[in-house]
Amino acid sequence: MKRSGRTESKRVNRTNSKRKGRFGWKRKRYWVPICLLILIIGFVGIGAQFTPKITIFLLKSGLELATSNTNSKHTNELEGVTRVTDVVYADEGRGNSTLDIYYPSAATEPLPVVLWIHGGGWVMGDKGDIADYAVQLSKRGHVVVSINYALAPGTTYPMPVKQTNQALTYIRDHVSQYQGDPNNLFLAGNSAGAQIASQTAALLTNPNLAIQMNITPSVEPEQLRGTLLFCGPYNLRTAQSTGFPFMRTFLWSYTGSKVYEDDPNLDEMSTVLQATGEYPPSFITSGNDDPLTVQSMELAEVLEHQGVTTETLFFQSSSEKLGHDYQFDLRSEAAQQALQASVQFIQNHRNK
Repeated sequence: MKRSGRTESKRVNRTNSKRKGRFGWKRKRYWVPICLLILIIGFVGIGAQFTPKITIFLLKSGLELATSNTNSKHTNELEGVTRVTDVVYADEGRGNSTLDIYYPSAATEPLPVVLWIHGGGWVMGDKGDIADYAVQLSKRGHVVVSINYALAPGTTYPMPVKQTNQALTYIRDHVSQYQGDPNNLFLAGNSAGAQIASQTAALLTNPNLAIQMNITPSVEPEQLRGTLLFCGPYNLRTAQSTGFPFMRTFLWSYTGSKVYEDDPNLDEMSTVLQATGEYPPSFITSGNDDPLTVQSMELAEVLEHQGVTTETLFFQSSSEKLGHDYQFDLRSEAAQQALQASVQFIQNHRNK
């Protein structure tokens, strides 16, 4: 009996030892990836203090993952609209100097031209992102030109403004082939693209800014009939204080300086400081739940003070919360209202 007890005791001990061993191995197996994850997070956090590229890479990766299963281009909505894609607008070896053109297939007379600059914090986005919106504008009697431009932090300011000016050169010389009228030009954009569009409008109408930037405007001020500005930042000295996500990273990327507040070009990038009485008539809109709406309101006040014809749509009395780039949700009543207001604005200010 004693031997049997000792044998049973040994078996129990061996079993417990095996269990402890397996448990210990499992703990090690889980701790290895956890430690690696902590190290990666640490390296990313440290690296993000020295370059914005890491944060931008993560943002782009997250955006691509979030949109990987969606398709924003509804081919059935192209009915009646001709789309010409990937036209090179500048022969300077830049692969991003391309544009898409949308125009009514049955057009028989010259139509107003809307040059649209896409958003994305100056670091993301593509001309194809606004395809649905371009189709809707084109169906309503416009030629829409959507451009790509060099993205930060790979390329910094003022290249996107220079490229917009180059796109205007192409439009001036070629848009009549697509039923567009080069004497009826409207600059438009959303988010960061609205900033670029608004600054380009200032460049075309403020000779001092053109000299300061060393850019020769591609078109005459009278050819620019108006701007349509959606949800953009227009005072880059105060843009971060709005609380818009990642604004410091965006401006660090676009200016090329971590302490972007010290960038000597910040004032020339701020349309509220560069608009004059010669600025074109403007339609400015932003959602009532968009942190950047205060920037749109400031620009509207500045333009009105300069005597510039200004129309606004801010939904201040609406109970619906309308966030950043609300206008692209064409299923919503607010987006439809903005679309109709934009079309009416163009009709009111086109050169007839």
